[in-house]
Amino acid sequence: MDDRGERTEPQRAILEALVATSAAGRTVTPAEIEAGGGPPIDKLGELMLAFGLPAPDAHEHAFTPDEAEAMIELWRRNDVWPFELAIQVSRIYGRLLARIAQASVQLWVSVVEPGLREQGRDAQSAEAQSLMGLLPVSDALLALVHRRWLEREAAQVALREVPLTPDSGGPLAAIEVSFLFCDLKDFTAFADRQGDAAAVRIIDRFAAVVTHERGPDVRLTKLLGDGFMCSYPNPELAVEAGARIIDAMRGPDHPGVHASVHHGLAIPREGDYFGAAVNLTARLLVQADRDELVATRIVVERCSSHRWEPAGALRIRGISHDVEVFRLLR
Repeated sequence: MDDRGERTEPQRAILEALVATSAAGRTVTPAEIEAGGGPPIDKLGELMLAFGLPAPDAHEHAFTPDEAEAMIELWRRNDVWPFELAIQVSRIYGRLLARIAQASVQLWVSVVEPGLREQGRDAQSAEAQSLMGLLPVSDALLALVHRRWLEREAAQVALREVPLTPDSGGPLAAIEVSFLFCDLKDFTAFADRQGDAAAVRIIDRFAAVVTHERGPDVRLTKLLGDGFMCSYPNPELAVEAGARIIDAMRGPDHPGVHASVHHGLAIPREGDYFGAAVNLTARLLVQADRDELVATRIVVERCSSHRWEPAGALRIRGISHDVEVFRLLR
């Protein structure tokens, strides 16, 4: 076999395993889903297109029984989950899941393919099938993560308008806490330009920098997409940690970092924090450019040793009053 054949043999094994696995469990047609109380065939096709997937023919065996039941249940709940909303959400899911799938397979191939080239045809096919065997595990893990994030977002919405006081009793007992949000500025453009492998490397580096520079007094560090949320007992610690992280990530050939800090009352729950202070800090982040840290007045008043520049009173989505914003001068 020539060199080109040796290079393409593992990819062929992956494709054959994928083809053999994908069709095995798909036994339900769009027509059967409609007959079972699910969406009409044209609506089902519209939903699949919103996901970024081709619309199947009416009598094509395109769905597993579990997928078909999910479609039927979605249509049954049209009164609380309108189909128009399902289309909008599906567009978001489709784009994000496509990126996850692309990055996952590319990373798998980059790690496993060198070993596949050294194996025989049967071993290559077995390794490729092992990738397909991980799909149910991946589905379960994605569902786990998705459910946890939905629970947290629902809790944030429920507590958004609840007045918090330090002495409130029961499950709404609040504490004073300082929040630092930081993420990679213009990361999506960098990933599109440099590719997924470079994007993964810069996220790994960013995570290492945050771990090293967050300081010993951090109470919580939580990954948020390509960014982090950290909490501290006072604003000074949060500002200093944010400045260190920004400095450590400076460089011309990769995304920089922007950060936001706010201090307020929040409810600790299940290792996380909930309340308007969290939402305000998160939404304040968009006001910071690359290599910048922005903060609210309460932070500035408690960090007088730093120099600050007023950035104006801004209307921030989800906050009922204007918020005074200041930019840290370095």
